[in-house]
Amino acid sequence: MEDTSLKITFYWIGATKESRLLSLEQEYLDRIKKFIPAEIRAVPELKKKDPRGRSAQLAKEGQKLLAMIPPGSTIVVLDEKGEEPSSPKLAKWLEKKTTGSSPEIAFIIGGYWGLPEVIRGKADKSLALSRMTFPHEIARVLLLEQVYRAFTINNNLPYHK
Repeated sequence: MEDTSLKITFYWIGATKESRLLSLEQEYLDRIKKFIPAEIRAVPELKKKDPRGRSAQLAKEGQKLLAMIPPGSTIVVLDEKGEEPSSPKLAKWLEKKTTGSSPEIAFIIGGYWGLPEVIRGKADKSLALSRMTFPHEIARVLLLEQVYRAFTINNNLPYHK
């Protein structure tokens, strides 16, 4: 593990319900932890009632998420309109960030109704995994895998081909 006080935290709204995806999340998180302290923190997803209350629900979930993120953290949101970097480009960005003064890199994925605007507004970086749409539970696994891949690239390990 690299000597750093920085950590990476993956935040999302709602728990991963699919056991196979949960197992993959844990697998990639354990791999990331070989390079840097990392954890997953979830905010309970509020019950989806009336779609007209969507923005109010998202605002509540967003405030709960923001309360969990340490001040000074680098906030990275996954957003379909975000930058779509290659794996090596993400690795370069992550390498720069791990030598910075931020206490945490906070990767955030929204829930069923997406990403709260309050979170989007606080983001330091916005990333898209693809222009395609994925269920949020699959996006979580893809993000974890790409962060792991970035560390293997930065450490010259043979994982990335």
